[in-house]
Amino acid sequence: MLNDDIVTESGSLRLAQERDLITALEGIEISADLALAVIEAADVRAFAEALGRLDVAFWAEVTGLDALARIEGAPGARTRGQEILDWATEQGDARLASRCHALIAMMDLLAGHSGSGAEQATIAVTLLDGSELPRLRAKLLTRQAIGLLGAGLLQHGFAVSRRALALAEHLDDNDLLAQLASNAFHAALDEAMPEEATFWLERLQAVIAASPELETELGDVLARGHLAAHRPWDALDVLQRSDEADTATSQPETKAYRMLLLAQAHHGVGDLASARSALDRAEHLTARHALEEVASMILEERAAVAASAADFRLAYELHRQFHHTARTRWIEARRSQVDHLFAEQNVTEAIERAEQAEAAVAVDPLTKVRNRRWVEDSLPEVVRRWQTGGRWTGSLAILDLDHFKQVNDRYGHPAGDDVLVAVAGCLEQGSGVRYVARIGGEEFLLVLEQQADQQEVAGGVLSSLRSLEWPHIHLGLHLTASIGFADCTPGASSADLLREADRNLYRAKRAGRDRAVGPW
Repeated sequence: MLNDDIVTESGSLRLAQERDLITALEGIEISADLALAVIEAADVRAFAEALGRLDVAFWAEVTGLDALARIEGAPGARTRGQEILDWATEQGDARLASRCHALIAMMDLLAGHSGSGAEQATIAVTLLDGSELPRLRAKLLTRQAIGLLGAGLLQHGFAVSRRALALAEHLDDNDLLAQLASNAFHAALDEAMPEEATFWLERLQAVIAASPELETELGDVLARGHLAAHRPWDALDVLQRSDEADTATSQPETKAYRMLLLAQAHHGVGDLASARSALDRAEHLTARHALEEVASMILEERAAVAASAADFRLAYELHRQFHHTARTRWIEARRSQVDHLFAEQNVTEAIERAEQAEAAVAVDPLTKVRNRRWVEDSLPEVVRRWQTGGRWTGSLAILDLDHFKQVNDRYGHPAGDDVLVAVAGCLEQGSGVRYVARIGGEEFLLVLEQQADQQEVAGGVLSSLRSLEWPHIHLGLHLTASIGFADCTPGASSADLLREADRNLYRAKRAGRDRAVGPW
């Protein structure tokens, strides 16, 4: 895993080893093989301690605990995460602090504390500085979304879910898409939001079409979707296939919930004996593992099965037990309501801080327009809205200033900076331009208004740039640009559009510059 012999051009073996170490750790953070991640994180930790890099050693320890907790639980992981967080805060190490908050968030979510989990995950995302791997950002956004939805902050939860969705789709990460979409789907059904539920169910079906092996893992979600749509036969079919492929590694709560869904499916097709058998198996698991929430749902389903069998006395008694259990849980929830309100307030404040921090990170510090970070995080969502809006009328363009290197060479980099600032302002004023982002030294992305005419936008932008005057730099300075446009077509991703715009940009340059090329 680690290359002890790597040597940089400067001959610094130590620096090379540290860089190699950090690269390895970044890969471990996003590994899907959690058992291997635990082992490799321990290796990195030992190596970092030998090099005297305590910060990297702590980072590796947190990474290992995060993976271990997702496999089998890690008692004491939250306490240890807080201890390392205190050290990171003293040292001003935002990178390590982010990972600590992410670990604490997961431990809180596993313990059922959605409010504090959402708060911790939100802070973890806020502390990311853009140097992390995109897959890690997507993972932490997913963790944040799970906490927000669990805490009942639906608007924020679904918004973050969509941001994570766009990033996961861009990464083509079907495992992350499955986790994200299944959680959002359950939340939408629980909150009686059918349109939202349909949206996420469609995402799940697309994931399964791309990765059929995930159907077993997502069987519970698909079955619940079928039951909600009054298709018990389809739910039964999915659950039976999932049961055949199930392994002993499934969590007890997962097994119990699957048995409950199986009972509901049997009930739906009129097989009451099989429904009771499934409920018996589910009840055994809930009693053995103290799964109170599933146990309450089992009582409710038993009452419904008894009513279908015309045993109304038993149905009444079961309903009475169910409501007693529900009332007990309601009282417990009331006792923690003050804590929940404080957690909700903290989450809301953390979200506001995150939005402010992310807005700052997504802005180019020189020109004050959007930057590559914005393009990576937000453009996929813009394109998705174009794709789901009916007609595919969205478009974008990449603009590159012609011979800009000569400006820096002749007049100096301060003059070049002045030019870039003025150009960015000019582009933002362009008719039909919705967003401007600086994506390279002298390269800009233009996202057009959805109904804008590309040729009119091109003509206006090129004319405005030619008209700029630079008396404080040199009266003889004249500026032109080359532009490549791309249309949003059915099924196209943001990456597809950027590639097409880039191809057209180079066609414009080869054709003589100071012009635009597009699909017109």
